[in-house]
Amino acid sequence: MKHLIIMSLVVVGGMLTSCKEKTQADTTTTTESQNNTTGKMVFQIDPQQSTVKWIGAKPAGTHNGTVPISSGSFTVEGGNVTSGTIVMDMKNLKVLDPSGDMGASLESHLKGIEPGKEEDFFNVDKYPTATYTIASTTKLENDPEATHMVNGSLTIKNITKPVNFKAKLDIKEGGVTVTAPPFAIDRTEFDIKFKSLKFFDNLKDDFVNDEFQIGFTVVANKK
Repeated sequence: MKHLIIMSLVVVGGMLTSCKEKTQADTTTTTESQNNTTGKMVFQIDPQQSTVKWIGAKPAGTHNGTVPISSGSFTVEGGNVTSGTIVMDMKNLKVLDPSGDMGASLESHLKGIEPGKEEDFFNVDKYPTATYTIASTTKLENDPEATHMVNGSLTIKNITKPVNFKAKLDIKEGGVTVTAPPFAIDRTEFDIKFKSLKFFDNLKDDFVNDEFQIGFTVVANKK
């Protein structure tokens, strides 16, 4: 009987030790998982899944196209994007509407590769990239179109101006997707003055709107 009691105590003691070790292991795993979610992580932008869409307007109508994203990254900390860069390849700007010869002519004009018209718009040979730099993001409450306000600055033609916009941020352990609906940029702040009513008189209806719209989807994967 005495031996049975001793054996029972040994078995119970072993079970308690096993449970304690399991609880400690579970706690450690949970803590590590939380650290992976809330710790500092860097995500590299995937150019193949990312692009910028633009819309320009004038009294006669609108034009639209795309600009590829060539590189960039997002830093996530505490479950939020805290910094980042989005580099746009201005040399490969595309015009989607109009198509054909008119589209090709407009594309050349926007790129600034027509002799004597380099400075009308983007002058891509001199300024081959444009960059958006994220300084911070702020969570939005009860906004059906966006989850965050993105705060940062845009550099075009080596001119940097503050630009903030709303976006949906989908942050997961394996990747980040930033989707921004179209928002306005004033081109004249970046020394793009072609047919702007701010700088030229007597244009009548032959002007180009100072503001153009850009929107984008950027996909980044864990580095």
